[in-house]
Amino acid sequence: MNAGNPSAASSPAGSIYDLGYRHYEGKRHGRWFAAWSLYVDSLRGIWGFGRPVSAKAAPFILAGLYALPAVIVLAFSASLSKSIASGATNPADLPNYANYFGGIGTFIVLFLVAQAPEVVCRDQRYQVLPLYFTRAMGRSDYAMARLLSLATALFLVLMVPVIALFIGDILMGTDAFKAVGSEWPKALPSIPSNLLIAASMASIALALSSYSPRRAYAAVGVLAYFLLVEFVPIVIYGIGHEAGAKWVDVLPLLTPITGLTRANDWFFGTPIPADFPSSIGAGAYVLAGLVSTLLFTGILVWRYRRIAA
Repeated sequence: MNAGNPSAASSPAGSIYDLGYRHYEGKRHGRWFAAWSLYVDSLRGIWGFGRPVSAKAAPFILAGLYALPAVIVLAFSASLSKSIASGATNPADLPNYANYFGGIGTFIVLFLVAQAPEVVCRDQRYQVLPLYFTRAMGRSDYAMARLLSLATALFLVLMVPVIALFIGDILMGTDAFKAVGSEWPKALPSIPSNLLIAASMASIALALSSYSPRRAYAAVGVLAYFLLVEFVPIVIYGIGHEAGAKWVDVLPLLTPITGLTRANDWFFGTPIPADFPSSIGAGAYVLAGLVSTLLFTGILVWRYRRIAA
């Protein structure tokens, strides 16, 4: 019917109606405010704020289990001080700033297994990444905001026992003001040590979780990585050390938990145990932790720069 009328065939088929919506005329905050908003929202989501009670169970229970030994020391600080004064209890046997993470760091891994997929998997599964990337915030901004939120949450988990131990040690002393002055230098290395632990472990967990849109698969992948990379190098090192091989001395540097425990020893000036290679100093474990953080952060950013959205 329109073959003889070319103008009718090329005319637009739709119509535009003015529905009376007002255009946004306020201030546009830009890229950094968008990244900051995502960071705050991610941090709230990790702890389950604004969500049902079931979403708060895993993070708070695991954080509470990690802090439990320090809370027990705080609760019984008065009786422990009497026991130490009488010689019945050795202070080295109690949880302290230097040995706390190495003793029960497993709960930190479980915290990451539960919460790292929570940070990134939903956006891929429900295909909402285009909504983020069409705004002022770029792909790298998205990845770094998510990573910083998880690292912040993990740092808070790591610091709660430090604060509890600090208060407990003050209460054990006879002079509170003098105890604060003597305890502060002992607790201070916990800050850089826990920053390194939080950054390194969060970057590993989030980089691995970003490759799956399903939380269950991501959680299994994170748990498998920490288990395999933790134990396989130690087993190979033990076999190679018995055989007299020197190249195996670098293998403990690859372990995500043991390596960070030895890096923690460097911050506190604690000697490395005798069953670790003497040719590798504690400073090498700190360097390995920094390299691991940069490597997995790069993997995370690369993932979101290549992901289809």
